[in-house]
Amino acid sequence: MSPRTDYPKRHPDSSFRPIGDEGGLVVLPGKAQVKVLNPAAIMIYGLLDGAHSLNQIADRVTGDFDVSRETAMTDLHAFLDELASHGMLTDGGGDGEEPLG
Repeated sequence: MSPRTDYPKRHPDSSFRPIGDEGGLVVLPGKAQVKVLNPAAIMIYGLLDGAHSLNQIADRVTGDFDVSRETAMTDLHAFLDELASHGMLTDGGGDGEEPLG
């Protein structure tokens, strides 16, 4: 990942809602679609605020779930790639935030 995405940020037009311990829902920006996320994914999505680094998010994943650091980082990168492909992340570049993907 580029330095610009070391602190990934969800698209400001997306919204999400955790649902108990079951995971949660994310509304895709600009689309009438909802994505269902598992508990790990919704926790990660909540941390995509531009203030948490990839390392901080991976630390949280390894602390909350029974996975190695290597697995957490691999899965985190794959998840971020998927989010970017759906326009659910921004480049974090300020007022004119553009979707990645």
